[in-house]
Amino acid sequence: MTHPTATPIEVDAEAYIAQLRSQLTEAWGQAQAELALARTEIQVRAGREAEKDHRIAELEAALAELQSASTRP
Repeated sequence: MTHPTATPIEVDAEAYIAQLRSQLTEAWGQAQAELALARTEIQVRAGREAEKDHRIAELEAALAELQSASTRP
């Protein structure tokens, strides 16, 4: 609440708006950089998972081949 005898304080709205715009632009850039990093991490993780799945399939196939070879008369 303003005191009735208080002197109004003047603020340069344009400078304040420019400062806020700069802060928003910086925050947006930071968010975009973090998003790009997260996407890259997801791609790398997915690639590693695909490699593991492929290796597991190879090992399972080799195991099945060994098991079928050992049961032959």
